[in-house]
Amino acid sequence: MSIRAEFLSTYAKKNSGYNRRQMKFLIRHSAITRHIKIKAAIGAFMHERLRQMCSSLQACFFDLTHSIKTMKKEFIQIMLSVAACCTVMAESKLPFINSDFESGDLTNWIVDGTAFARNPFQRSGDKKDQRLHGSMQGDYCANSSVHGDYHIGSLTSTAFIITRDYLTFRIAGGVEKNTRVELIIEGEPVKDCSGIENWILKSNYFDLSEWRGQSAQIRIVDEVEASWGHIIADDFQLTDTRPNFLAWDQHERTFTVSKEHLVLPIHNLPETVERGFRDRKDWLEVKGSPVQILVDGKPVRHYWAKLAENTAATHWYASLSLEDFEGKEVTVRSWRSTEAGFDLIQQSNTIPGEEHFHKEAFRPKFHFTQKTGFNNDPNGMVYHEGIWHYFWQHNPMKKTMGNQTWGYATSTDLLHWTQHKGALFPYTNGDHYMFSGCGTVDKQNTAGFGENAIVLFFTNTGVGECIAYSNDGGKSFQRYENNPIITFDKHGTSGKPFHVGRDPKVIWYAYDAADTPLNETAAKFGGHWVMLVYDFTNGKENQSGRFYSSVDMKHWEHQSDLFGYFECMELFELPVDGDETNTRWVIYSGDAKYAVGDFDGKTFAPEHEGKYRLHYGTYYASQTFDNAPGGRKIQVGWNTSQAAPEAPYAGHHSFPHELTLHKEAEGIRMRANPIEEIKELRVRSHHLENVEFTDSTPAILPLNSNTFDLTLEFEPGDTEQVILNIPGTHIRYKTKEQMVEHREIPLKLIDGKVKIRVLVDVCLYEIVGNDGRVYVSLPRDYKQKISEIKLEARGGTAKITQLEVHELKSIWD
Repeated sequence: MSIRAEFLSTYAKKNSGYNRRQMKFLIRHSAITRHIKIKAAIGAFMHERLRQMCSSLQACFFDLTHSIKTMKKEFIQIMLSVAACCTVMAESKLPFINSDFESGDLTNWIVDGTAFARNPFQRSGDKKDQRLHGSMQGDYCANSSVHGDYHIGSLTSTAFIITRDYLTFRIAGGVEKNTRVELIIEGEPVKDCSGIENWILKSNYFDLSEWRGQSAQIRIVDEVEASWGHIIADDFQLTDTRPNFLAWDQHERTFTVSKEHLVLPIHNLPETVERGFRDRKDWLEVKGSPVQILVDGKPVRHYWAKLAENTAATHWYASLSLEDFEGKEVTVRSWRSTEAGFDLIQQSNTIPGEEHFHKEAFRPKFHFTQKTGFNNDPNGMVYHEGIWHYFWQHNPMKKTMGNQTWGYATSTDLLHWTQHKGALFPYTNGDHYMFSGCGTVDKQNTAGFGENAIVLFFTNTGVGECIAYSNDGGKSFQRYENNPIITFDKHGTSGKPFHVGRDPKVIWYAYDAADTPLNETAAKFGGHWVMLVYDFTNGKENQSGRFYSSVDMKHWEHQSDLFGYFECMELFELPVDGDETNTRWVIYSGDAKYAVGDFDGKTFAPEHEGKYRLHYGTYYASQTFDNAPGGRKIQVGWNTSQAAPEAPYAGHHSFPHELTLHKEAEGIRMRANPIEEIKELRVRSHHLENVEFTDSTPAILPLNSNTFDLTLEFEPGDTEQVILNIPGTHIRYKTKEQMVEHREIPLKLIDGKVKIRVLVDVCLYEIVGNDGRVYVSLPRDYKQKISEIKLEARGGTAKITQLEVHELKSIWD
């Protein structure tokens, strides 16, 4: 029973002149001031009950944190909010009847739109909603998420007179400016506040002192039709005591941009937390603190970061480009950070520690790595007017997944890369996370964005599949004004296709004599656009690759589904053994298992059962460059092996490799080989040939390098195993089974020989078996110094027919 309810029950027994309903009205709306005896009784009763409550609060706190481990941080936030509220509870008052929604209806509130149609929201015992319910003031609150995130509207209060200096309230929900609580004076908003992408109602306040005595209104606004497009608000009260809700919690600074970067101090979480966060679901610990950059009061960047508390706790510095805001007045704001940590956020023309980037002992030298932060999927890969454009899923603020941004780098030779500012950012213009997608070139200006425009397709997790385009060679990207092109809103009235999924891949399908054009426009252009996108509209058990067609990139029509495929899909055509008159289409998804078949611009038809496999090891979510010269299919995958704990980055990218189709004894299969351009990195070469070796008499090649390209051809003969020992790793070939021991990767003898190519790069290595029939990505212990390569044979004698080792220089030299 609540304190209020307990008092009402007790006092009503002693004062039969008031029934429970009348007592509640008197207490909640200050009419009690005309009843001094009752007021005194309330004060004494409340004081004693609060004392009892506070004396047991600590014990309750520890009991609950132990019993609700997965909600530990959320509970702390709730308890801190309750404790802060206790300091002003005794002298707070409601600005008008039902400003706390406890009447259970919308008395004194005017509803506009559909977002608040089923309000107020009532507390329930549903476990999944305990973060919200546990932080509510009473039984009701305003909540625009009742119908989901795709409704807009507002609640506007009745007018009230400002009689005290502060308005306190609780707020949760999305971070966008378009989900907010406003203070209205003379019909105009003078203050506003948004959530921080959290379900916990956090205490906040407005300083009303300059408007004391004036008439005001409160407006709760939801103008976002996207994920986290909601606002939750509760318990509006007036007080003369300055609240301390944000004193420990929020910091902000306004400055004029005059430098290239905003640098932020980052503290790494313990490795066990970083790797286990999906199971722990300890989001407040893992996600850290919200950090915003605002221009003209509007958030233009929003990230979650584990900000260091001070210099000593700083492991590395993240950086955000300020290039787009040069000369503008910018505000940086952070929640749940210390003052000392926040003071380390500064403008700078350099990133602290960058003089060491790409020179560290733990970092690869000929594989591209981002300067700082986390990477996963390659994205948007496209060749345009002599430049290779490479994007990737990037978390610039942490060494784990999250804050999905599109990182961006370019190259003229696929070897040497220049990293640029990010291309697509989360939480801008109503967006949410920027998930994976692709890039292409609109050579015929079918979309009207401009001839030869670079066009990016991506998943905005808030709204659906979207477009951004560039007419300046990738220096800047503009969002298509009518995004999304395929919507997540199944209740929408836009007429756009609806689906649930992600990761669009768009290609140009050129017609030949056998094709029937989609329409006259497609006939004029000589083809149409095809989108292949991961779809689980009908549940994960029915996941598929979904095919759409379009003539203008903007309007799409569903054509077919290929079941059994999932995220990060690819689709392309290749000649068999280089014969342009004999081609096949290849399709694959994130695990790189692929199928070969025919595609007519609408439907893919595999020519075999099941899927084939080429890639193994720490390899995932690969993509190929669109529009590559000569029809080359250059592939890059996410190498999921982690960087060293002391590194300012995490995640790796595979070395670019070229895909080809060949007719094998088993049928048509794909091969992958490192791009020919790798030869440009050779500095010294070593050779061995026609050397026999056994277990007791190994073949040894002295080598003092941890970056090299090795090709070994050998005859295993009567051996049980052949072992290639490279300090930091070893590769075992099992002769009888004809496989590489690691994860039992098949590698058949060809004319009694096996050919293994190994790219070794500090902390990574990649195995290419039998001229590209197998491609394996794996991590290596970088601390193991390489002074020699050793070959041993177990159970017999083997022979090196040829061994070549080419030492490679750094791409950063």
